Amino acid sequence: MTANERSPGRVLIIVAPGEQPMFTRMNLPPFGTGIVTASLRQAGYEVDLNDLNSDLWRMWQAEEFTKADLRPFYDERAFLDYANGGENEFLDTFAGRMLAGKDVAAADVVGISAGGDFSFLEMNSALVLAAHIKRHYGKPVVLGGNNLDYLMQFKDAFHGWWSTCISQFTAAVTGPGEDVFVDIIEGLLANRKQLLPVVRPGVARLMGNSVLRSPDAVHRIIAPDFDGLQLEDYHNFVRSRPEASPRKQAVDEQWNRMQLYQFPAYLSWMANDANAQNVGNGAVGKLVMPYVFNYNCPYNCAFCTESLDRNKLVHATVDDIISDMVGLTEKYDTPYLYLFNNYFNLVNGFVEEFSSRVVLNGVNLNWSDCARFNSLTYERLEMLAESGCRKLTFGLETASTKMLKIIDKRVKLNEAERVLRWCKEIGIWADLEIITGMPHEDEANFAETTAFLERNAEYINYFNVNRYFVAPKSLMGAKPEAYGMKLRKFPDASQRLLDANYRWLVKDLDMSYKPQNFRVYEFDEIDGRTAEQLYDDIGPKIAKLNGIQSNDFQDAWHVLSMRQNRPGQAPARMSNETMSVS
Repeated sequence: MTANERSPGRVLIIVAPGEQPMFTRMNLPPFGTGIVTASLRQAGYEVDLNDLNSDLWRMWQAEEFTKADLRPFYDERAFLDYANGGENEFLDTFAGRMLAGKDVAAADVVGISAGGDFSFLEMNSALVLAAHIKRHYGKPVVLGGNNLDYLMQFKDAFHGWWSTCISQFTAAVTGPGEDVFVDIIEGLLANRKQLLPVVRPGVARLMGNSVLRSPDAVHRIIAPDFDGLQLEDYHNFVRSRPEASPRKQAVDEQWNRMQLYQFPAYLSWMANDANAQNVGNGAVGKLVMPYVFNYNCPYNCAFCTESLDRNKLVHATVDDIISDMVGLTEKYDTPYLYLFNNYFNLVNGFVEEFSSRVVLNGVNLNWSDCARFNSLTYERLEMLAESGCRKLTFGLETASTKMLKIIDKRVKLNEAERVLRWCKEIGIWADLEIITGMPHEDEANFAETTAFLERNAEYINYFNVNRYFVAPKSLMGAKPEAYGMKLRKFPDASQRLLDANYRWLVKDLDMSYKPQNFRVYEFDEIDGRTAEQLYDDIGPKIAKLNGIQSNDFQDAWHVLSMRQNRPGQAPARMSNETMSVS
């Protein structure tokens, strides 16, 4: 009997809270959870969807706790002991407060998302909430969320977390959950206990003392469903003056696009907070819809987590993509979307077909996405702009010809420069991803990158500066010696990271100064620099790169700071490396 042929079960879906609500307003509804919710509802289940970031934000605004109070969430011994059945009055009470008003008792199964922002508060509060629900309600609990993939990649460092999660709760899904969640819940409600987690894709398990998982499920393209959330909590406050002249309305819309697409995230958050004070006086709340229509990458960049395990490309049809995008904008009354694809121009002919359909049907969209320089002609970029493209983010990583070859990036620098110039001419903001600190990146290699950025500064909107980290699920992580690295693995890596995150939290630093939670391992260069020397070298490099950024963002920061009576110092993201884990 299928889910649609019987009385539907009731599933309570909970998003575990992270740190963001204590720093700034939320700006996007939780995409992955929206996908799982849509899939469950399509299968006939009743779903009660709750994002506890909203509840934490309200608790924070009401001054019910201080950041220092949250120390037990960053104390591995404390939260693991509680999740394993121990007593902890603070964690138990705090979990109960966050769940207040949620009808846990009415649910047949509880699903908890551990989030996707690489936040330890998300991951550890998910365990605490699961333990509270098991203890007080006796409900089966299934965990998921992109953070579980992060924890699985570094499973040796987070062995205590995993052994607790697997032994105490029903299941933990580390990969795509849209179909696996349905299968698990159907099995639970049918009392089919013989369907062990080992047979389900992407579900973690213990074999002796080893943490394992089955191969991930295949993604299915589906539009997210956010019904049930308090959607006003995700409003991006933009300018709207319907009574104004067409010229002023056009100026307002250009400002809105600048706020939502041109500004880097830390500035967009600040502008959103500032505009929230002007609701009813020229500012209104609008949602920005997240959406994905392709998964898996055909390229083989050695630092990337998709370089080791090659998965078949999943890509929706143009008709389905436009139907989903238009459906989201109409259902949630917004023309704004953020696309989070591997890159937009992944399939040959897609740009032409998508753009022509959007223009011919008179569809009003505003969107941003990732892209590759390859195959982007001037004409194709014009088509993208006409279809609503406001910004493209390109993974350049480095402009050193040597380093590009080592990481197998397959980028032609002259082509990249042409595309950047064309984007500027056409009116598409072009962002870049830059990585520094890769093994054997010497001063000459680094100078090639800075020269490229300086030479093209007028065409580059913004570039994200990323410090290289070792990802185990990548070619470089799996074969470090082949890339000139000798890894250092620390026995206390998990608590060191937790301590760094707690220091950041209680020092009340801005969101751009978040610790580098990917830096679980350090490395020495074979026949080169030690990890300590690499650490000393990276600070000046990051400062040099940040010095090339457009001054416009510094100016915007100061203007918005004055509007909000904040201290006028520069954002940490523009002046410092993120916090050390040492």
